Amino acid sequence: MSPDLIVDASGVAHVLWVDKGADGTAPAPVDPNEIKSGPGMKHDAFDDLYYRRYSPAKADSLGEPALVNTARGEVWGFSVSKPQIKVGPDGTVHVLFTGNQNLGTGKSAVIARYTRSIDGGQTFEPVRTLNAAAENDLSATMHGGFAAAHAFGSLLATDNGDVHVYWIDTRLMDESDTAGALFTAVSRDGGATFEQDRPVFENEVCPCCQLAADEADGAIFLTSRKTFPGGFRDATITVSTDQGRSYASAVPVGEGKWELEGCPLKRIDVAANDKYVHTVSYTKGREPAGVYLSRSTDAGATYAAPLEVHAEARIADSPAVVADGNGRVYVVWHAKTSGPRRLYLRVSNDNGDSWSAPIEVPTPEGTSAYPEIGAADDGTAYIVWQQKNAVYLISVAPGSQQMATLKAEPPQSTP
Repeated sequence: MSPDLIVDASGVAHVLWVDKGADGTAPAPVDPNEIKSGPGMKHDAFDDLYYRRYSPAKADSLGEPALVNTARGEVWGFSVSKPQIKVGPDGTVHVLFTGNQNLGTGKSAVIARYTRSIDGGQTFEPVRTLNAAAENDLSATMHGGFAAAHAFGSLLATDNGDVHVYWIDTRLMDESDTAGALFTAVSRDGGATFEQDRPVFENEVCPCCQLAADEADGAIFLTSRKTFPGGFRDATITVSTDQGRSYASAVPVGEGKWELEGCPLKRIDVAANDKYVHTVSYTKGREPAGVYLSRSTDAGATYAAPLEVHAEARIADSPAVVADGNGRVYVVWHAKTSGPRRLYLRVSNDNGDSWSAPIEVPTPEGTSAYPEIGAADDGTAYIVWQQKNAVYLISVAPGSQQMATLKAEPPQSTP
């Protein structure tokens, strides 16, 4: 479940997914006393995390699955807080996930956990916690009964070899707060060590909307859903031009003003190339509600009016976007037009000046959901998604002026 995907510079697709067991139920931890739910826990997840690579240039194109987490059942994995995977310029595979932590007090927390593979994904190093411990206890008011949360994170491996990790943090909140902090930890040596974690924003981030980040020309573009006066929770982006040492104020990206009391659990995804920055998210801040794509043509300073991605859909949600560096931009999402949720794709060949119509991705019958997308330099894109208790992979190759000809590799399910 909850897959993520990155395509590296050589065109290899790296896939990560949460394994809840063959029947869709979470496996028990090795020692149930090591990872313990707090009183009133309603958000249990004791899962495992697996990695697999697809190398189209090789005859034996699909690699063997590898277990990522160190302690069985330590992964707190959901579709709204997906584990993240990136590949550095030296081929190192970097992984971020949210992990369970027993605080030894009858209460628990969820924490930011990182690991890497330096042997092409065959094995992964012992997992490390990147967040400092919280001193406050929000278990009386936090959903799930957690005392603290360091979750809903994102991961970025930049061209200079740095690794930037981000997550939403409750350590600066009190029981009356409705906004969390956005924390970061940075490695300047490819993930071998990390600097002390620190806040980017201290008290303005919607606490349960997953973050996303991308890089272009040395600038980092980091999305979050910001809380505004009046009860609005809107899509924003902040930019760092000094390798993550400082960040500008967050800028609204154009998806509208969404007024609601609770957290919508909606990520704002981002893809950047040259001066072009594309963000995509679900919002009820515009009429009609749905998936909207925003674009900046000035490196994130301003954003044009957004494009409604799938006007014909009854429901459209869970979008992802990627830019391949050659002017091609791909957006994928799941939607209902009639029957179950299916996957749809739109493609631009000119950095978002024009777009193809929505194209249905040829997935197996039934509900297809929670897609992610990655792109190779030759224009081939790969989509992963979950369907029942399996994760599937499909390739997308550019074709005619309509922008895409879809061809399915033999779909590969999780073991």
